[in-house]
Amino acid sequence: MDPTKNPLGVITMVYKDYPMLKRWYDYYSKQVGAENLFVLSHGNDPMHREIAQGVNIINTPRHPALPKFDRRRWNLMADLASGLLNFYNWMLVTDVDEMVVVDPNKSPSLVQYLSDTFPAGAPAPKSISPMGLNIIHVPKEEPLPIEPDETILSRRRFFAPSRVYSKPILVRSAVRFGPGGHRNNLGRRTLSDDLYLLHLNSYDSSESAQRLKGKHEVASSVKGSNSDYTQKHAWVEPNLDFDARIAQFKLGPEDIELSEIRSVMVEKQTTKYTESYIWGYFKDKTLYQLPARFAHLV
Repeated sequence: MDPTKNPLGVITMVYKDYPMLKRWYDYYSKQVGAENLFVLSHGNDPMHREIAQGVNIINTPRHPALPKFDRRRWNLMADLASGLLNFYNWMLVTDVDEMVVVDPNKSPSLVQYLSDTFPAGAPAPKSISPMGLNIIHVPKEEPLPIEPDETILSRRRFFAPSRVYSKPILVRSAVRFGPGGHRNNLGRRTLSDDLYLLHLNSYDSSESAQRLKGKHEVASSVKGSNSDYTQKHAWVEPNLDFDARIAQFKLGPEDIELSEIRSVMVEKQTTKYTESYIWGYFKDKTLYQLPARFAHLV
């Protein structure tokens, strides 16, 4: 860690999605301070400023056809992160429904974890991939709704491990991301033992239905002018039937180590494009449970 730079900055981009932005803001402002958060407001939405007070809100123009949107969005966030690394040791680049947490048994906060793990002069990888966990609501096991003043993990503990969401998005070197942030150009990946990316797209059946409705509306509005965004686009397709998605899984034990899955991901890591690595494939249709020590985090 360079003592002349701030430890960690966090970037996201958002279009509407007000409840999730509130969750993102509440979590990361406690982790790093609102002044170290950067929100790209797609369409210059005044509600984003009202929700994320004290944050660096950056107006990002919105074209209704969303031309080359995923690529443009991640190019922009990569450029911003790369520039800000002149003033930050690490930059974390996330979608608004992604919360990167550190195991409470290892450290009380992201900043403390990075400071302890990489003190001044210590070697560090160019980027780190938190282990990806898709938080998935199982209504029969978790029937209670989540109140606004409660954390999600206090009532939602089931997750599916995900190599796709084990994204190399914590960076300390100038970077280029692929669409979605699922790959970068910083070489062979480092999978963290202690950091986790909680993907919250499916954390609540009713909330997910509302967010999916919004995604379909966007896809429908651009269908005639942008073939990348149709009702069959991967952006909306995986969650078309929430109950059917849950039915694919069996319920499993509490497990955050995921030793066998991690080993396969790392050992079978291969290049997909020049200097761009992807994790090894694993097949596991189990919904594991987070330990109770994570319940207060998000």
